[in-house]
Amino acid sequence: MRQTKIYRPTEDEVQETVIEFCDRLRILCVHIPNEGKRNLAYGAKMKRMGLRKGFPDIFIPTARQGFHGLFIELKRDRNSHPTHEQMEWISCLNQEGYRAVVCFGVDEAISEIKDYMGIR
Repeated sequence: MRQTKIYRPTEDEVQETVIEFCDRLRILCVHIPNEGKRNLAYGAKMKRMGLRKGFPDIFIPTARQGFHGLFIELKRDRNSHPTHEQMEWISCLNQEGYRAVVCFGVDEAISEIKDYMGIR
């Protein structure tokens, strides 16, 4: 019997879908380009310029519900896990008055954004 392969979107595809959702609803959002492989020299330069390991993927700079803004560390699905550094940033940002969460997949991220923005 032939097995069918289940399609798992890449993290980039998940992120693009979430950003498209925000764009359609005109929700201010920005991607923090913290992922990817870099050569040693460029990686060192980025670090000097403020790039920090584990910083969340998406920021919505809109104050709501007593928070300064929403940070999302986006994982493509439940098989992906946040790193120790990512969880440290989530904790720190929450302590500083932001809403900071880990979301697994498009549906969870969009649901979090809708809840945060008060969209029904």
